[in-house]
Amino acid sequence: MDDVAPCQHFVVQKLNQVEPSAEEALQRIITTLANKNEELHNFIETLNHLLAGVQVNSSRVVSDLEEEFDTLFSILEEAKESMTNTIKQEQARKSHELQNQMLQSTNALESSEELLEFATHALDIKDQEAFTKAAKQIKDRVTMAPAFRLTMKPKATDTMSHLMVDFSQERQLLQGLRFLPVPRAPEFEVQDCLVVDNAVTVVWRMPAEDSKIDHYILEYRKANHEGLPRVQDERCWEIVDNIKTTEYTLTGLKFDSKFMNFRVRACNKAAAGDYSDPVTLETKAFNFGFDPSSSHLNLKVEENSVEWDPQGGKGLDSKVKGKENKGSAHLTNLKNMTRSGTPSPKRGSTPRSPAPRGGRDRFTGESYTVLGDTSIDSGQHYWEVEALKDCKSYSMGVAYRNMGKFDQLGKTNSTWCIHVNNWLQSSFAAKHNNKAKSLEVAVPERIGVYCDLDGGLLSFYNADSKQLLHMFKTKFSQPVVPAFMTGGPMPRLNRTVVLALLIATSSIFLLFQLYYYRQYVSKWADSLQHGPLALSSKGYLAGKEAQWHLVKRFLGLARKFSLPVFLVDTVTLSLLTQEAELLKDSQLKEPQCTFLCTHRHFITFGLLGNVWKYDHGPKGAQDSFTKRAGTSICESILVYAFMGEYCHRYRYAGTTSQAALQDAAEERGLELLELRGKDPRLVGMDDLTGSEIPLHLLIRSDGHLLVHVVVLYERSGNYLWHGPLRLTPGIDHNFAPFRKLDFGRYAGAYDRPELILTTLDGLDVRLPKNFSHFLTEHSSSRFLECRYREAAAFYQLYPDDPSPEAMDFRMKAKSLLHLAARVLTELQVPFWLSSGTCLGWFRQCNIIPYSKDVDLGIWIKDYRHDLTQAFQRAGLPLKHKFGKIEDSLELSFQGLDVKLDIFFFYEDGDIVWNGGTQAKSGKKFKQVFYYAVISCMYVFPRFSLCWTELVDLRLRVPCETLDYVVANYGTEWNVPVKTWDWKSSPPNVQENGVWPIRERDDVIQVY
Repeated sequence: MDDVAPCQHFVVQKLNQVEPSAEEALQRIITTLANKNEELHNFIETLNHLLAGVQVNSSRVVSDLEEEFDTLFSILEEAKESMTNTIKQEQARKSHELQNQMLQSTNALESSEELLEFATHALDIKDQEAFTKAAKQIKDRVTMAPAFRLTMKPKATDTMSHLMVDFSQERQLLQGLRFLPVPRAPEFEVQDCLVVDNAVTVVWRMPAEDSKIDHYILEYRKANHEGLPRVQDERCWEIVDNIKTTEYTLTGLKFDSKFMNFRVRACNKAAAGDYSDPVTLETKAFNFGFDPSSSHLNLKVEENSVEWDPQGGKGLDSKVKGKENKGSAHLTNLKNMTRSGTPSPKRGSTPRSPAPRGGRDRFTGESYTVLGDTSIDSGQHYWEVEALKDCKSYSMGVAYRNMGKFDQLGKTNSTWCIHVNNWLQSSFAAKHNNKAKSLEVAVPERIGVYCDLDGGLLSFYNADSKQLLHMFKTKFSQPVVPAFMTGGPMPRLNRTVVLALLIATSSIFLLFQLYYYRQYVSKWADSLQHGPLALSSKGYLAGKEAQWHLVKRFLGLARKFSLPVFLVDTVTLSLLTQEAELLKDSQLKEPQCTFLCTHRHFITFGLLGNVWKYDHGPKGAQDSFTKRAGTSICESILVYAFMGEYCHRYRYAGTTSQAALQDAAEERGLELLELRGKDPRLVGMDDLTGSEIPLHLLIRSDGHLLVHVVVLYERSGNYLWHGPLRLTPGIDHNFAPFRKLDFGRYAGAYDRPELILTTLDGLDVRLPKNFSHFLTEHSSSRFLECRYREAAAFYQLYPDDPSPEAMDFRMKAKSLLHLAARVLTELQVPFWLSSGTCLGWFRQCNIIPYSKDVDLGIWIKDYRHDLTQAFQRAGLPLKHKFGKIEDSLELSFQGLDVKLDIFFFYEDGDIVWNGGTQAKSGKKFKQVFYYAVISCMYVFPRFSLCWTELVDLRLRVPCETLDYVVANYGTEWNVPVKTWDWKSSPPNVQENGVWPIRERDDVIQVY
């Protein structure tokens, strides 16, 4: 036993040592199992949720599917009912006409049989006198007999083939019904993206055509590095949803970062697709605020605001620290939006060089000055200043950072400014080195400041009209800072000097102009300082030489082929309107490039097509011409006209082939691209095909320099028209910056300009004599063609009225419209086709034959008090006048059995409206046209005016014509209604009160 006991004791000891470890392992197993059980419970719960979701979502999509199919069934039923009704109507019409004709024929037959019987009996009359009398009666009755006046041609046929249908294509579409796929990721068109004027335009496309795309979601964010933002400075994406097109412009941006990232995704009804690959666009900008550390003590300065402080700067420290001044009642006198510096034409870098705060003495004495906190040490920069209405005296410009603390802007050789004083006697002057030059122009609401430090140029502009106010030419010896000065306190006037600064991005349009004559100013200033400057082609042209030589080669090509080209480039013409002296200087025969060289690498010329007014000429003449000339330059460059048996066309140096022009261009090192389109003057009710004519020519040199030639044709309204720029399949989209060209986004219409021959930059060039008028026209030149195809379809359903009454009304309405247009044009009152006249143009390309009047619209702001007298002098007496200038004005003039109604339109927030008055009751009515009609699909902008042609006359119509017509006539506008009631029929009419009894003699005048 003694031998065994130790062994037993040992075994017990071993068990006691192992047991705790097993418990821990078991506990871990229990914990693991518990966790796994919890995971399984959660997973089962998730599966239950998913199962329930599958059931709910399946029911939803089945419901949606049934709804979609019900909609299709409904559409098919409606289409079936409509087409069946059309067949029944056609059946009823033909049956009615044939039955009427049968009734007339039956009556004529009975009358003829009766007459035949009477004539037969007359043969038996023996008495000569009675026989003669009977014979005369028979002859008279035969003359008037219906049988001899009745046409024997059926008025209708039994064919119904024009109402046959073939739905094989639709069946294929229905058989191809599928579930919606997830949209593919869009792709950015980087070459078409544009950063300009505090706005970014991004353009993208789908890799394949997808008609199921409902909208796009655009996201963007700012970055300080090229490419995607780094992790440490990752910024949130900002979202723009519900974009309906493949192009979007972000406006009102503040370019306070070097780059912006963009990505976009496409969405259909089912889902949103993947994001596109992000694209990064550079947003160069010059940003600055105001420097409070050096400003006058009587100025309260924040980073973007300044105000006068008569307490001597109390609270300034808190403002410097960025705290808000709660006690000021006149805050925000100087606002700095800090938006500037879209890169200059040099494309130089735009570094931000913060000026050292506190590094100079504070302004004092009478120098109520504040400087910008960022220096300009290179490049070209632009900002704008806007003075509030109660701001009486202020200066703006640039200065060296070290200007004296007592110095005032413009009174030293280190400051340049323009000064505005509106206290007692208004003055507007440019100042430098204590010298002032009075500016004989009105003070603009906003003034643009352009500083080209490297070129030594400081210019001031009317920021709205781009008119040059004054220009300093100097040589800056050190960096400059934006500088501003208020007029200080004035006795007995308790006014806060208010100055609002808007630092805006450089206007590309403005920079183009500045860049053009920068070289001229440099040469002019140097000639004043150093004597006459000898110019050489190489030395003066520098980087512009290639552009100048391209224009020279193009003009030589035009002369060789007698192409009647003239300059229509908007930038060049804008510059010419501002500085006539530059035009005189440019007439030197020595090659200079003041006007014709542009930083945007293209210039635009117009090409006059010859007259063609709907005269197709004999078919034989066309065929013989085609056989003789083959593919002629008359066809490929200018439209040709057939006059009798002859083709009037331009002949070029003994040859008319397109190949000759192509060869001549290649000999000069030029590439030529011709863009053609259908001639709308040949499209009509009888021929919807038209004939293709050249619309645009693009002549390229060195792979990027371009001359854009816009072909202008004369229309029957004695005006010039150019077609839109459309890229057909096979056209190289990289041949030119198509989206940036001045002409071609839409068709356009212009008055025929009087041309003058002058010398620009040593080259003989034709240009409009009144180029200011041409530029004004260009801004509102958009042209809408009549919808001939839709009109032809309308006439298929509702044949035109050929009656003499309808033709007579249309002739009188045409004459009245021509007369009204002449009167209003002489008064310079813009007008447009309104109401029924607009509907007739839009629906059937003609005046509605059963209408009773001609309707025109005019903005009330364009009303003239001599308008009534002008119409009366033209032979149109006033028929009635309803309303007053402030409310519901309407004028009606009496023409030849046709009334001319002029409705005046009023703007009221987001709507426009014109009034109507019921003469008997004095009730007022209002027709409302929404500027912005918000729906789940899209937003309509306010309507603008476009040109069109009607009855051989160029007229205006609302550009958004469909919205305009739907607002006035509802969605059934395409169905003729001969019982239209202006008080109750329009869907947009509403009562607008009743004229007071005391006013009715003035507001209801009937003659």
